[in-house]
Amino acid sequence: MVGLRDFRLAKRVRRQPEKKAEMVLSEPYAGMLAAACQGDHQSQFQLATAFADGKELAQDYTQAAFWYREAAQHGHAEAQVGLGICFANGQGLEQDYFQAVQWFRRAADKGNVTAQISLAVCLQKGLGIEENTEEAVVWFRRAAEQDNPTAQVSLASCLQSGRGVAPDEGEAVLWYGKAAAHSLAEAQYHLALCYERGQGVKRDLNVAVKWLRAAAKQGLVPAQLELARCLREGRGAEQNLIEAYQWASAAARRGLKAGATERDELKREMSAEELREAERRLEQGSEKSLPAA
Repeated sequence: MVGLRDFRLAKRVRRQPEKKAEMVLSEPYAGMLAAACQGDHQSQFQLATAFADGKELAQDYTQAAFWYREAAQHGHAEAQVGLGICFANGQGLEQDYFQAVQWFRRAADKGNVTAQISLAVCLQKGLGIEENTEEAVVWFRRAAEQDNPTAQVSLASCLQSGRGVAPDEGEAVLWYGKAAAHSLAEAQYHLALCYERGQGVKRDLNVAVKWLRAAAKQGLVPAQLELARCLREGRGAEQNLIEAYQWASAAARRGLKAGATERDELKREMSAEELREAERRLEQGSEKSLPAA
């Protein structure tokens, strides 16, 4: 059972770490708390993370913010990110995007990927700092070059749209490809569209369908709809109305109106036998009945 219930108690325990009666945390957290009170920054970070996660300790964002700050003030990059997130989300302290940006920048300068992405998002959206899409691209690129797929797809999107950087569809495809190789569904979908439209790469409908299927299997609704349309029309794959119906139905179940429209149009095109087979497969469950990527 966790005995640290508020910020005041955290400060009291820190001043008197030798009083074990106040430390009612179970191991390994009792030892972690003792080390944190002695100024061990990694223990402070780990304790903060445990309070923030709420998996093994009762979730307590006030405690999380307190211990993140203790470590962050001494240069712990991951704690700086954690404190920045607390400020950004208003968890454990008053929401303050300006403070969030300051802590993100400190950790980003140390090469922390999460901080670099968070700082880029703040710059892109003008949160806590004047909007600066050019600098946002710089930070997305730094994180992307560390092989982070989230940053890679964000950088690719900027390159494709020309936001904060000169448009370059070829380089966008490169970064989408790197992120897609990490199985990031969003990247797989956008890479598929590039191949489908011939944007930044030679048009190849077979490759487009391959990536659409990969993203659709992960539950990305736009990919499910586009794959249904390809299979319905026989674009990049042999026409398969039964499978197209399955994917359109999957998109419709997730609330996409266009998915419901596609499914209903397919109904009118399918034979009674095809429709029965499609419905039978759907009853089996999507994960079992839908073809593998």
